[in-house]
Amino acid sequence: MQLARLVEVVGRVRATAKKSEKVSLLAEVLREARGRGMELAALYLTGSLSQGRIGIGWSMIQKALTGAPAIGEPLALADVDGALERLAEEQGAGSTERRVEALRRLFGRATPEERRFLSQLLVGEIRQGALEGVLLDAIAKAAHLPPADVRQASMFAPDIGALARVALEEGSPGLRRFSLTLFKPVAPMLASSAEDVDEALGRLDGAAWEYKLDGARIQVHKGGDEVRVFTRQLQDVTDRLPEIVDWARTLPAREAVLDGEALGLRPDGRPQPFQITMRRLGRQKDVAALQLEIPLSPFLFDALALDGASLLSEPYRERTRALRDLAPSVMVPRVETRDANEVRRFFHAALDAGHEGVMAKSLTAPYSAGQRGFHWLKLKEAVTLDLVILAAEWGNGRREGWLSNLHLGARDPESGRFVMLGKTFKGLTDEMLRWQTAKLLALETHRDAYTVFVRPELVAEIAFSDIQESPRYPAGLALRFARVKRYRPDKPVDQADTIQTVAALFQAQRT
Repeated sequence: MQLARLVEVVGRVRATAKKSEKVSLLAEVLREARGRGMELAALYLTGSLSQGRIGIGWSMIQKALTGAPAIGEPLALADVDGALERLAEEQGAGSTERRVEALRRLFGRATPEERRFLSQLLVGEIRQGALEGVLLDAIAKAAHLPPADVRQASMFAPDIGALARVALEEGSPGLRRFSLTLFKPVAPMLASSAEDVDEALGRLDGAAWEYKLDGARIQVHKGGDEVRVFTRQLQDVTDRLPEIVDWARTLPAREAVLDGEALGLRPDGRPQPFQITMRRLGRQKDVAALQLEIPLSPFLFDALALDGASLLSEPYRERTRALRDLAPSVMVPRVETRDANEVRRFFHAALDAGHEGVMAKSLTAPYSAGQRGFHWLKLKEAVTLDLVILAAEWGNGRREGWLSNLHLGARDPESGRFVMLGKTFKGLTDEMLRWQTAKLLALETHRDAYTVFVRPELVAEIAFSDIQESPRYPAGLALRFARVKRYRPDKPVDQADTIQTVAALFQAQRT
């Protein structure tokens, strides 16, 4: 399949707000693809790469776009995949320059529309309105299969590309291969955000409230004495977590698949910062030495299977009952209540214990592997910074015609410039979108195909969960889960928060 065809469909999908039209357009392009092209089309439509993250940021893309030749040879999806495979393999001295040159050659074969699509794909910012749920319906339509069967299979397929190919080439018999199997990880169930306790109570009719830990998501598979541990990205990290393996072997069950987190704890029992836990998880050599410095403890909140029986379709109340019978000592602290005041007390207890906040989970919901719905909600105490808007990208789908994705910058008093810390399109109401579009266009200095750059004169209060290291941005730091809380047109930019303040907050997280 040609990249131009996929980009054309993406444009048409972005242009409609009707889900049925999106599904039909996506189903049509999937039916046109063949073999490996089916996998790549499905992956690219959901903003994924078969290679995973390959470390390409906007700065490298801008360098590659400068002076990119116009070769004029049409790009097939297989050509893109091959180029990205070579990019992912580039390592060692001079690899940055070689990667830029390889990207330049790839962009040289692309039209302006294809360059925009590839750029967004490389940095994980494809937002064409083809969310995974919509694409799953499109796969079902293209393969003439019940949507429920495709969604069920998606829980166990290695990725949506493999699912699409099997569904279209093999139909129902092929889908039956995708089922819960011991030692084959499934994508974790995910949570959406709620602003406060009242919103969460309003969404869920009966919920369990649990401490929200900022650790490493783990999925533990036990079969007899064999234990395997997998990450949120389904990576096998068994050899890195010997203490988790030893603990799992003591469980009074022949077989089990359990969901939870591994967390580093300080001597006083309070949690280590997220970066400390992840430093331990990332260690592949000399594990024993770092284990002594940063031991990890299991905290579980779900049971997916027990002694050969899948629990995925059971309500959460029953799954946690099974977990309590199996491993009560390592369950995440929890309460079941509809009393708002009790929930608030529990929320503050979680914060006082050093955790991020709480999770609210429907007691009646099944386990929806790989899905981010509203059966699980997360509530956190947000930190805010007053940051300056440096640029904004044009929106897609329902936000077509509005400036949506904001580039956020902190003030650097030493240089007099602003240091970019990330982007966000979250927290914006329609009224805010209209206002900021007019305001930012009035501040425009220049633009490219999809971004309007502006004079740094507008301050916004930005809420976020925490700060993480990031090679993508100049300061090496980025905000996690940033969202716009409100604009501060009353605040001059010389009163915006500084990059030194951001760095101090980052260091405070690590202590």
